[in-house]
Amino acid sequence: MSSGNSLPSIYSEIDTINLEALAFFNNDQSDQALETSAKGYDLAVMHKYQTGICTSLGITGKIYYKLLKYEDALKSFHQSVEVSQEIGNSEELARALTGIGAVYYSTGRIQEALEEFLKGYTVLELAGLTKETLPILSNIVPSYNMLGEFFVSIQFAEKQLAVAKLHNASKYTAKALSSLGELYFHIADYETSLNYSNEGLALAIEIKDLHAECMLLANIGAVYYLLDNYTSALDSMMRSIAIAEQHEDGKVLTALLNYVCCVYGKMNNGSLALNYAMRALSIDVAHGDRVGEAYTLHNIACVFEQSGDIHTALEYAHKSRGLLQTSSIKEAEAETLLLIAKCYEKLNNFTSALEYAENALLIAEDINSHRLLQSSLCHLESISILNGDNISASRYSFRLTSVSKIITKEEQRKNAEKLLLEAQIKKTREQAEMLIASSMSSLSTDFLNKTNTLKQQGFALTTTAIQPAAKKVKINNAIAVQTFGHFSVTIGNRQLTNDDWQRKKARDIFKILLINHRKSVTIDELIDFLWSDSANKNLIPTLWNSVSYIRKALEPDIKPHTPSSYIKISDRSYMLDLGTEVSIDFLQFKDILASSRQENNVEVKMSLLENAVALYTGEFLKEDSFEEWASFERESMKELFLEATIEIGNYYFHKSKIPDAVIYARMAIETDKIYEEGYKLLFTALANNQQISELTKAWKLCQKAYKKELGVHPPRFLEKLLLQ
Repeated sequence: MSSGNSLPSIYSEIDTINLEALAFFNNDQSDQALETSAKGYDLAVMHKYQTGICTSLGITGKIYYKLLKYEDALKSFHQSVEVSQEIGNSEELARALTGIGAVYYSTGRIQEALEEFLKGYTVLELAGLTKETLPILSNIVPSYNMLGEFFVSIQFAEKQLAVAKLHNASKYTAKALSSLGELYFHIADYETSLNYSNEGLALAIEIKDLHAECMLLANIGAVYYLLDNYTSALDSMMRSIAIAEQHEDGKVLTALLNYVCCVYGKMNNGSLALNYAMRALSIDVAHGDRVGEAYTLHNIACVFEQSGDIHTALEYAHKSRGLLQTSSIKEAEAETLLLIAKCYEKLNNFTSALEYAENALLIAEDINSHRLLQSSLCHLESISILNGDNISASRYSFRLTSVSKIITKEEQRKNAEKLLLEAQIKKTREQAEMLIASSMSSLSTDFLNKTNTLKQQGFALTTTAIQPAAKKVKINNAIAVQTFGHFSVTIGNRQLTNDDWQRKKARDIFKILLINHRKSVTIDELIDFLWSDSANKNLIPTLWNSVSYIRKALEPDIKPHTPSSYIKISDRSYMLDLGTEVSIDFLQFKDILASSRQENNVEVKMSLLENAVALYTGEFLKEDSFEEWASFERESMKELFLEATIEIGNYYFHKSKIPDAVIYARMAIETDKIYEEGYKLLFTALANNQQISELTKAWKLCQKAYKKELGVHPPRFLEKLLLQ
């Protein structure tokens, strides 16, 4: 057999070996999986099969991650990143970056984990692999959630929901609905939370996704808990725990055990609360889950504080805070700070109590959590009164009143109660029938009697219709960038001016980063682009100043040394990411054209092309005509526009819609005075329509344009076309 024939054969063999390794991994046969992936790796190296090497390394990393061998996992994932970058394999690169992020997440390095997840997401988006972003979005959403960035997390969860529905990916639809239910719970919008959770639960039951069912039951249980309906909260949580135990999902199980601990704590059953918390702690430690451990330690501290053992409570609370600080989990850290403050208050150590409560207030202000603001101010007011500082107490009281008005907590509780009642009465029998039909389900037939149970638990039936929740006023921070015709950036209702940019270099750097939106541009590249005489000069401080002007232009209220929402910095590189709601005309233009190339329906394709052409309102970054860094993109945009106009024009010509064909031909010629395809279409259309006078005028304009632009006569084929 020749070498040319043997290589594809051995490649196929390596691919098969890697698939076998993955199958062993999925069946929890870790030893066989490692042995098989090592075999695949060795063969791939021997035959210089880069894709096989990359895949083997990725599988090996997943196995080590599952075995909690995080250092070995990182080593494999990093090697996979190097190989996948070298061969340009976007999917393998994204998988490896996700693996690195998963290791960081599990070891409490949430911010670093998020950066890796976002890199992987960006890689897939840039490659146009929209469906493949679904798994990585499942990591991005909880990462932002853990960092207290609830509104950003909601944006990504909504993105996941839209993509999942577009691709009929029911599993990820249920996951996104679960995330949205949890996130709206965090921002105290309980009505929206329940809407998403109920929708998700119905879908999870329908598709028999027990993991999603588990999470959604936990979401609903959390709302019951908030409403002080502890019996129903325990009911939902216990059912959720049964599913988690069945699937041996340690991370989910510890979260649920902690919830049950909190419920029993509220019911003043410290013994059972501590029992569930200690069970959660043993799982956290066994899995090396520092984040889970931090939450559990906090709950154990709460149990001891409630029982009056303040010194033991402080010991556990300080341990929890230490882990939360290293993990950058702000909301949970603030909760723990308030617990520590409460303990010191009980020990009459008001100085320490004030210090910790003030630190909690700073975090609450930073993450804009009204609930935490309310708790922090309440603690500070109480401590100030006990400390005899009536002036401070009055100040905190005034702020507390203002925050409480914003929250309108009681109204939201009533809406949630009504919604719970209405939703459960409406869906009880329908869901119960589905549940009974599924032997896999964790819920039992007693769900049929839930409406009666609701009455017994204090939910009053009412004939009054549920009032729609007051619409929340959202600040419009959507960004719109125009690059065709003239350059402009608008944020909400504010259009950036020269005064906002402060320096031309700042605006130029923004444009370069915009051209490379969501892609890294190195510091060296920026310097080479903008400073032709950069040799032997340290221009990094100048560059840094220019970037700081961009930061202020985009976010006027940003504090020094605070990470920008839009400009990411890593490895001597800058990356611009203007968020999910941004409108950038040239990127929309390219996206629509890309969609048109995938479209088989001619009418739909022409409609897409016309939409793209309508976006091209002039030359790309016309004011930067002499800048080398803009020239390639400008010419690319122009060429795409010209090709689109001619394709539309030819379509109308063959449909015998000659006036429309002429319009698009002239549109092309207006953009490029010596565009041969434009003249070819124009001459053919006019001649076909017997518009001899117009044809003569068009020929004269063609001759004049070629003479002016190139100093020559038009191409011979155009003249022959005219004569024919």
